[in-house]
Amino acid sequence: MSQDETSDLLNKRNATGSFVAFLDDVKFLESKLCVYAETETEFIIIGTDDFIHTVELSVPNALEGDGPHTVTFPTMGRYWKVMINHFDQPIIEGELIVTFANFRKNVAGTFVLDLGKARKVTGKFDLTLDTPKQSDRRVQPL
Repeated sequence: MSQDETSDLLNKRNATGSFVAFLDDVKFLESKLCVYAETETEFIIIGTDDFIHTVELSVPNALEGDGPHTVTFPTMGRYWKVMINHFDQPIIEGELIVTFANFRKNVAGTFVLDLGKARKVTGKFDLTLDTPKQSDRRVQPL
């Protein structure tokens, strides 16, 4: 996903919860800015802290049931991404375990991403789709 596509999704952020990532067991990302979005073919899960550090993951939306589901990288869908200190890191291989709840309005999971050269990114997330508050809804004139 390009930086512009990620920015667009994050500007329309629609999820609350937690997203934490570690590089070799040292926390580098604790995001309160999260995206949990569905496209025609997959769910996109993103955590970032103002684009200094970002983790982008995806899972096919064709997965049946709530899970837990194990998805491995590379997938047939969107390319997974890790950015540390503004620099993209190559992912050699990875695994994401994801569980849905509440008709897929909640998603939780853990991930392990091998960056090569004995470097590993691990993390977890627990996200809920936001629902607009009654006061946030616009009233349409009749």
